[in-house]
Amino acid sequence: KFFKWYDYESWYPLGRPIGTTIYPGMQMTAVAISEVMKKIPELSISTPGWLFAFKPLLNMLRRMGWMHLPKLHKAIAFGPMSINDICCMMPPWFGALASIFTGLLTYEISRSVNAAVMAVGIMAIIPAHLMRSVGGEFDNEAIAVTAIVATFWLWLRSVRTPKSWLWGVPAGLSYAFMVAAWGGYIFVLNMIGVHALMLVLLGRFNSGVHKAYTL
Repeated sequence: KFFKWYDYESWYPLGRPIGTTIYPGMQMTAVAISEVMKKIPELSISTPGWLFAFKPLLNMLRRMGWMHLPKLHKAIAFGPMSINDICCMMPPWFGALASIFTGLLTYEISRSVNAAVMAVGIMAIIPAHLMRSVGGEFDNEAIAVTAIVATFWLWLRSVRTPKSWLWGVPAGLSYAFMVAAWGGYIFVLNMIGVHALMLVLLGRFNSGVHKAYTL
């Protein structure tokens, strides 16, 4: 039905075939999350008692103006969400994942845990990323940034050693997800190609790089 969806109110008076003129990754991801959540049984877990020790601190911070701090409930419940709520929450979810992948990418480059932690913190507060990961910002960039960073990290992980080439499989899947989500996938493809070329020029090309790049 998605690929046959025709919106007669867009591009008036011609209308627009939505399913064949947009990148479908965002919409399909939302539906996939919804279907997975429907298959997970509803559950409720009692909140650990030690967390309530922070309740006075949270109340004090709220009185100081931190009104958006989370509330402590007696139980943590899980259940299916409406597709509207999922679409609203996807940007923060994927924004958190993008920050984590940025930390992994930084660690892969620097081998420094401190640098990785700093990268996660910077990615979590940088305005360019915040504007694409705020709740309700249901746009391609919300998941595309995560896919970009994940692809770069998985690619670097696949060329760490000649035996690491199997990481090229999830790197390829992440790139396919990126292609389905946003038109900027050309940038990812070009950057990986340039990096592979640099490895050749620097004399670091080996069978593992060849297999990873082929995948």
